[in-house]
Amino acid sequence: MRFLIGIFVFVLVAGCGSSPVSSDRADPVPTQRLFAFSDKAEAQLIVTRDGGLYGSGCNYRFYIDGTLAAEFAAGEVARFGLPAGRHILGSTFSGACGGGSVVEREIDIRPGETMKRRISVLIGGVQDISPTAF
Repeated sequence: MRFLIGIFVFVLVAGCGSSPVSSDRADPVPTQRLFAFSDKAEAQLIVTRDGGLYGSGCNYRFYIDGTLAAEFAAGEVARFGLPAGRHILGSTFSGACGGGSVVEREIDIRPGETMKRRISVLIGGVQDISPTAF
């Protein structure tokens, strides 16, 4: 019987992933967790952290060109002013979740452009930074 309960719990947890949150419905990252790129610039980057239970207990540190820009909790959004050009975005677990590996993605943003990205947690605890329409 314990074996069946264990399988049920595993299947239940394995089926959970984070879910996208619209940038206009997400809670803003509090100012005490915004560290850089908060001024207006040539282009704007909007980053939203997924909601959902999976991974929600851990905050994520978000980097732009190696500089800590913000720390996101689940379901939060932040807007960053960037100069046009290529930038490297990075994300890693923070605090009690143990850091871990850094996921990095390159963007190329044009003057006047507003670009949206989302931080998500995939099944198995793997994080990603990807384009989003939300």
